[in-house]
Order: sequence, then C-alpha cells, then structure tokens
Amino acid sequence: MQAKSPTLNEPPNVPAPNDTNQTADLIPAVGTKYPRYLITISFGFAALFAELMLFLSLYYNSEMDLGLRLILTGGTFLFSFGIMVASFILPHRYYLPKFSRYSPIVFLMMEWAASVIIIVFGSIVLLVIGIFVVKGDLAAIGEIVRSMALYTLAACLLMHGLAVFGRYVQYLYERELHQSYKIVTVAGVSAVALIAIALYLLPNDFNRIGANIPNSGLMDLHISIRDIWLLATCLYAFFWQITVLADH
Repeated sequence: MQAKSPTLNEPPNVPAPNDTNQTADLIPAVGTKYPRYLITISFGFAALFAELMLFLSLYYNSEMDLGLRLILTGGTFLFSFGIMVASFILPHRYYLPKFSRYSPIVFLMMEWAASVIIIVFGSIVLLVIGIFVVKGDLAAIGEIVRSMALYTLAACLLMHGLAVFGRYVQYLYERELHQSYKIVTVAGVSAVALIAIALYLLPNDFNRIGANIPNSGLMDLHISIRDIWLLATCLYAFFWQITVLADH
C-alpha cells in the first residue's frame, strides 16, 4: 500500500524543535572532546583550594585535631574538584537542547556565564568554611579572600575563557569560516593575560617571603606552593590552547 502524500491542507512532516537534528552536539563539551584538559584543570584548582584550607588550619588554628584537619583538606579537594567538573559539564547539558535558538558564540557565552556562577557558588561555600576554620580572625579572612578571589578569577576568566575560545575556533575550522589573524590576536591576548598574572603574583609574593612574622616558614612555604602550582596550571591551559588552535 503506498504512503499517502501530503495534500495542500496537510503540512509536510517537519521535525519538531526538539528533534535530534536540532540538538546535534555541533560544539562538543570540554568533557567530551577534551577530557584530559577537564581532569587536569579540575585537579589543579582542587589542589589549590585544598592547600589553602590546609594552610589556614595549620597557621591560624594550630590546635585543630589532626583527623579533622585531614577531613577538612580532603573534603575541600573533593568539593572543589566536583565544582570544577560540574562547571565544564552541567552548563553544556543544560543549553544543548536550546542550541538552535542562539548563534554559536552566544551559545558559548551563555555556557560560560553558567560556569562562572557555579564556580563563584563553590568559592563562596569554601570562603564560609574558611572563616569558621580561622575563627573569624580578620587577618586570616583577608588571606582567604585574596587567595580565593585569585583562584576564582583564574578559573573563570582564564581556564574557561581558553576553553570557550578553543571550542569556538574548532567549530569555525570545521566549516572553514576562520580568519587566522583574529585567532592569532586572541591567542596573543591570552599570553598577555598569563604574563600579567605572573607579574602580579611574583613581585607581590616575593615581598612577603622572609617577612618578620610568626611562623614565617609556613607562610613562605604556602606562598611558594601556591604561586608555582597556579602558574603551572595556567601554563598548561595556555599550551593546551595552542595545540587546539594548531589542530586544523
């Protein structure tokens, strides 16, 4: 029996807006296409937050029980790792069904904004925990705010910014819509941002190392570990972006 052809009064079979053709993953999530970047960056920032919490408990609350200190440090690492992973995965899952409503760049910007909200939420939770750890000491709270603001900005602007740009460039490569001079310009801006972070961190922290303060050795160790680890994580993200831009 032949299928009935549509008449003038019967519209053709048009796919619904939520059809799989409309929600094809044209700009794959970081976790799908670049899982190594996702795990490495999440591990790097989880380690930074965990080290900060361990330092706070040792420097400002030395009488804390060892078991509680280990739980605090391990819990901070796991929570921070989960927040970072979620910031790369959940926004993409939420906005993917709505992909056809936006241009690719707007789609990525909305993902980025959602990622920032997730990271800021996680940082606020850790800030509150840190304040309890140091028992409300104002000098300690200042240290917490400075460090967490630095980590949060680096994660939101640099790590997610590089990922967004890399994914967008790959989308353009696949359709031969890219313009090389624009890509090189943005890569140059990324390099300048990385240098700016280094220039801010190193002189400021070098002045604090060796200061005549109680238990200065522990403070010096914390600053050294923080700066080296953060810069190493940023360098990894920058060179990852270079490999993505060169992959076409």
